[in-house]
Amino acid sequence: MEWMKTFSTDYANAVTAIVACGAFILAAITLWYLKREYSSKYRPYVIPVVHAEPFPEKPGCVVSIIPTNVGPHPCNIKLSKITLHIGDETHDTPDMKEWILLAPQGVGVQMPAGHINENGVSKIREGRYRKNRVELSFVMHTISVEGKYEKTKSFAYEIDILGKNPQTLFRPEWSVDA
Repeated sequence: MEWMKTFSTDYANAVTAIVACGAFILAAITLWYLKREYSSKYRPYVIPVVHAEPFPEKPGCVVSIIPTNVGPHPCNIKLSKITLHIGDETHDTPDMKEWILLAPQGVGVQMPAGHINENGVSKIREGRYRKNRVELSFVMHTISVEGKYEKTKSFAYEIDILGKNPQTLFRPEWSVDA
């Protein structure tokens, strides 16, 4: 009868050890899966909006880029190669030196891209350039806060200044991926 008591005790300990190892492995797999799913949803989703604010009392406008984080998590953003083409003239805006933390669906950052004065507006309206339009192009770099997801994309916009109020039009066909 002693051997039955020993077998029962050893069997119970073995089963407990196997169940504990199985539970540990299942917990590790579950944590890995949850981390993977969470971090895939953590990538930045940023959409740039170009805004042209007209000058009061005279023709012309100030052009700004407003990156908007439409994702659920904060991310870092940087704008570079900001170029404003007014007719045949090209005007560069200095690149952002530092990354800016962009909150989700919160306060936006407004990056000035340049301005179009009344001289430029009158030259475009009178057709004095070979290319009588205003174009804005820039490259937007986004990176998640944890540094895992990084994306670089170029954008191009046309700014219509022929009417009373300037209008911005997104031109994806003019964008060249960076």
